[in-house]
Amino acid sequence: MIFETREEAGKVLAEDLRHRIHPEDRPIVLAIPRGGIPVAYQIARSLRIPMSVVVVRKLGLPWNEEAGFGAIDPDGTTYLDDELVNHAKLDPETVREIARREIEEIRSRERKFMPEGYPDLNGREVIVVDDGVATGYTAIAAAGFAKKRGAKKVIVAVPVCPKEAPRRFSGKVDEFVCHHASGEFSFAVGMFYKDFHQLSDEETLEYIRKAKEEGVFEP
Repeated sequence: MIFETREEAGKVLAEDLRHRIHPEDRPIVLAIPRGGIPVAYQIARSLRIPMSVVVVRKLGLPWNEEAGFGAIDPDGTTYLDDELVNHAKLDPETVREIARREIEEIRSRERKFMPEGYPDLNGREVIVVDDGVATGYTAIAAAGFAKKRGAKKVIVAVPVCPKEAPRRFSGKVDEFVCHHASGEFSFAVGMFYKDFHQLSDEETLEYIRKAKEEGVFEP
């Protein structure tokens, strides 16, 4: 299963979601930037429901930032892989320092992408979207944030994931939707896209501008 672009993946994922959402619960798509933005944009357009952004950040190991041991949400709550934290011998002070740096990055991105703040999620059906999950911790953090903000139901929806992903999300979200679960031993989200370039801030803001123009962005 190979997608041409994130937008194509969003259109496919929208069809997986079409009969899972409930208009009476005022559904909203929350995109994890940057890669989740084009996916969420196409879901919002296809299903005619609003989208917004939730800025969460991976917590990376000090010697390899790409290897995540958890994530942090906009409230500063951390979601940790305790087994990996113990295996890597990360002391609480190191974890706090990494979290402090990432919350600063969250604030910077919020100023860029969400200057008006987050939408009201209370009592709503929230669909957290990214271009895929590997460890899943950023999506778990986004889902946790939505729950704290009073979401009635939280769905995490992604185009691709490893086969064990549903187990990781069990008990953490109300529903997990993945279009293609892969059994690849060495899994990486980018393996499933022909175009997997890193979106720039300018591209991200352009998607937000288009969504606002089309009436599918909230607030």
